[in-house]
Amino acid sequence: MIDDFREWLSDNLRYILLGLAVVLVIIIGFCIFRLVGGSSSKKKTTGKKTTAVTTSQKDEASTEGAGSGSAPTASENLAQDDPDLLALAQKYYKAVAAKDSATLATIVDPWNDTVQSETFSSDIESYNNISTYSKEGPVDGSSLVYVYCECKLPNISTAVPSLRQLFVTTNDSKDLVISDWSQYQDFVTESNKSDDVQDLIREVNSKCQQLAASDPDLKAYLESQGISSGNEASTEAASSSGSGSSSTGVSSGTATATDGVNVRSEGSTNGSVLGTLYPGQQVNVVGSEGDWTHINYTNSSTGGTIDGYVSTQYLDFGGSTADSTASTSTGTTADAGSAGNTAA
Repeated sequence: MIDDFREWLSDNLRYILLGLAVVLVIIIGFCIFRLVGGSSSKKKTTGKKTTAVTTSQKDEASTEGAGSGSAPTASENLAQDDPDLLALAQKYYKAVAAKDSATLATIVDPWNDTVQSETFSSDIESYNNISTYSKEGPVDGSSLVYVYCECKLPNISTAVPSLRQLFVTTNDSKDLVISDWSQYQDFVTESNKSDDVQDLIREVNSKCQQLAASDPDLKAYLESQGISSGNEASTEAASSSGSGSSSTGVSSGTATATDGVNVRSEGSTNGSVLGTLYPGQQVNVVGSEGDWTHINYTNSSTGGTIDGYVSTQYLDFGGSTADSTASTSTGTTADAGSAGNTAA
């Protein structure tokens, strides 16, 4: 019997070895599949960028002063509270409130005496409950960021809802920095006119109106700055006339931009461009010179006042519009002085 078995084993050994080899290959293949599949699943889970923000992140900025209690809800076209952008915005506004030039020099490009003077011109004591709403910018590594915050003003207990705007790029060291967006004016203007951003502006306006209705001091302050707290959407207003050439035929009040239009240093297309208005933005009227109107408004990215001239044909003197900018006591809004189209 043993001899028969040996003879059978000898005749069938090659088939037995082949079968074992096939089984071994199947086992090895299964193990590799499980290993690769598990690693891929883990990578997707750990690598996914979340927009959720922890309480400690949200509380990094000061929470002094009563506010609206919650930030607006972003649309599907805006990423809310991207962790990196949120951290940058918190760091920036904390440094602005503290007038921390050393910190700002590391996150603002360019940072010079002019930018510093404009940045520190605001009387806002703190920026609270910060949230960000962002979309990809026009170049690689850039983002257009709308920053919701509640601004604490001197002698007013209620923090004022505000919507501001930052243009973020990536520097040579791969760090995020706040940059000038003047060369991307068309992109910023189109973004500001989009439905999702306009919805955000209207929601901030609504919060501001509700708070003003319940705080007489806030209401009085807003009205003293030329900002409506009534049923219409409140709009931006500059807190001072700023510097600039004198005007003739002086008139007062406010006007609303009917199109994207440049703000120039003098009443002529030869004047240098100081900033740009976008459709629906309201400004203070200082006076007029021929076909030009002398206006001023607040640059939302710096808090400084821009004082210049706009071609009168692009202004409506009939009052504010439904698509007005988000109000704050200092007039800073979703729009920025350096953003817009290039009429005039």
